[in-house]
Amino acid sequence: MRMVMIFVDGFGIGGQDDNPIVAAKTPVLDELLGGHLLWGKRCITHNNTVLRALDPTLGVSGTPQSATGQTTLWTGINAAKALGFHLRAYPNQFLAEIIEKKSIFRQLADAGKSVVFANTFTDAYDQAVRAGKRKHTASTLSALAGGVRLRRVSDLNEGSAVYQDMTNEILIQLGEQVTVISSFEAGHRLGNVALNYDFTLYEFFQTDILGHKQLWDEAIGLVERIDSFIGGFLSVIEEQEDVAWILTSDHGNIEDFSIKGHTTNPVPALCWSSQPVQWPEWDTLEEVTPGIVQLLTEA
Repeated sequence: MRMVMIFVDGFGIGGQDDNPIVAAKTPVLDELLGGHLLWGKRCITHNNTVLRALDPTLGVSGTPQSATGQTTLWTGINAAKALGFHLRAYPNQFLAEIIEKKSIFRQLADAGKSVVFANTFTDAYDQAVRAGKRKHTASTLSALAGGVRLRRVSDLNEGSAVYQDMTNEILIQLGEQVTVISSFEAGHRLGNVALNYDFTLYEFFQTDILGHKQLWDEAIGLVERIDSFIGGFLSVIEEQEDVAWILTSDHGNIEDFSIKGHTTNPVPALCWSSQPVQWPEWDTLEEVTPGIVQLLTEA
């Protein structure tokens, strides 16, 4: 089995009101879910799709945050409980050590599986990290812990990487010589990358950024871009016999514009497989990595 994780930052399961995810036109997601919209704390099974709602609070009071949520998601260790609180943005040294030891990339690589982080990195990013102006996120630390080579702009131009905004528009603003592509084409490229690895991660975080800005029309357009991206991805992998994927998140944000900032809403574990898979009955973020490792190493 080959497994793909599409990580969408700040993408929770909220109510019907003040929810750009519900307001957006999402024909691909709607078909996957059998006509159900992505809202409410529901478990849905339809054809090859299973949706479960994951608790991102991790049993710790306060609002879920990215550093602890993502560390938990990609290690299987409850980082918020280990730290004693929810930590925003970037992992501190304590969390970085957890990631180094327990990263999903490392666990799978140690088990002999091929792994890839499909996102594109630039020389300017590297220089900013070396200068102390930027820090690695939990996703990047997780990939590096597994010995993954970070993809470059040259990989993207060859069709073997995807930028974090899907369409490359931000890369062009940064001065990189790349071509704007559609979100559908970006998903198509991710599908082609995934066919070469046992585990693939792609991270999209513009949802969390727009959730903080609370720009309604832009948020709806962004959700529709994600839907198109999934359509492009499916166009490659839906006829394969051994591919499964999961869309999930670290905490809510964009799904509830009545709240400014992160929410305590559950996040989706939207799972799809080309062939029947006994998906784990996940309830929390910390169960995801152990479940994926088990699926890939025991399949």
